[in-house]
Amino acid sequence: MELEQSKLYDILIECLRKDKRGPETVVISSLSDQDWHNLLALAAMQRVTSLLWHRFTQKGLDKVVPDAAVATFHAAFSRNTMNNMRLNGELRLLLTALNAENIPLILLKGIVLANTVYENIGLREMNDIDVLTRPGDLQRIADILTGTGYRPMQPFRADVIIQTAHHLPGLIKKGHAKIEVHWNITHPNKNYSIEPHGLWERAVPVQISVCQTLMLSLEDLLLHLCLHTSYLHPFTFGLRPFCDIAETIDHFGSTLDWRTVVDRAISQHWQRGVYLALQLAIELAGASVPDHVMEKLQPADMSDPILETARALIFTDKYFATSIPKPFVQLLESRGWGDKIKIFWQRVFLPRAVIANNYSVPIYSLKIYGCYLRRFYDVLRRHGRTFKKFQKNDSAVKSLADRKKLIADWMD
Repeated sequence: MELEQSKLYDILIECLRKDKRGPETVVISSLSDQDWHNLLALAAMQRVTSLLWHRFTQKGLDKVVPDAAVATFHAAFSRNTMNNMRLNGELRLLLTALNAENIPLILLKGIVLANTVYENIGLREMNDIDVLTRPGDLQRIADILTGTGYRPMQPFRADVIIQTAHHLPGLIKKGHAKIEVHWNITHPNKNYSIEPHGLWERAVPVQISVCQTLMLSLEDLLLHLCLHTSYLHPFTFGLRPFCDIAETIDHFGSTLDWRTVVDRAISQHWQRGVYLALQLAIELAGASVPDHVMEKLQPADMSDPILETARALIFTDKYFATSIPKPFVQLLESRGWGDKIKIFWQRVFLPRAVIANNYSVPIYSLKIYGCYLRRFYDVLRRHGRTFKKFQKNDSAVKSLADRKKLIADWMD
């Protein structure tokens, strides 16, 4: 009899956890061919296939895995290892070009985790290269990359980006990985925003792909992982971020200064997001977070419904979850039509500089008025169908909107 998806998720989580305890051998050996197909599909969706096989071998469960599943695991691991080695090669070219111009970089997220935190470069899946640069170097880096054949996914102006976003549009080149150039790790003008100069003061040297560069300090690295999965992408990136957190804590162990983590989380107004990310990393990935840290970080109004809502978002299909961004949730959940119209109006009539950047027109050109009409059309095209579903009480859309509103209100 085919297992329900919730049961397969339980097995997936139990296998992925850092602790040595795993599901009973009999549970794994009793999975049907269809169960294995479904489990592998879940792992692929969560982007943890290579890590799952690693955990199977660590926990002595690999011996009861069917040959067909073993072959799938091995193929996924080989494919991911080759992909990450290719990304390292592309990173080396980027670092070489920027070092020649005396432009420093701090490596972020997947590229640094795969090379420093995980036991093997093939265990952490990724598709792009994320880097942090100083705000004044944004345009220089963009010019260097476009000079080598990269192109931005949408037109931009660096001065406007600093006011409206925390990174440039992705830079892409056929046959190469996307490069995402950040000037900060937080969105601007948010209650959790920070100035990036402290990140640079605390950054530490690291050698990756025979090149010397920088990574965030250990405490900033952990905090950024928590920030990224809580505030920037509120629990819509699945299980992988919590595996990252657990691996980072395990790798650096006693060298992590937990007092600094707590103090910085509170002073930067990240306490709620950091607490919730760490709590879920403990539950879902076996992260070894000291009890006293969780006690100091725990908000007074922490509740089971908040945890349950975050868990539900983690296991929601990523593309569906990200189809309803926070401003659209506010529109859907607003009570009166007057409020809905006001929010819609605000999303259409963005600041003139933002419209000029998004639609690649001079900021004082008369053409910008036509761009506002285009923006009106784009918002309707992007969200009109979902709005109709919400108005017709579509259960999936309403449930997702309710969850995202609950988390957003609590985090704010």
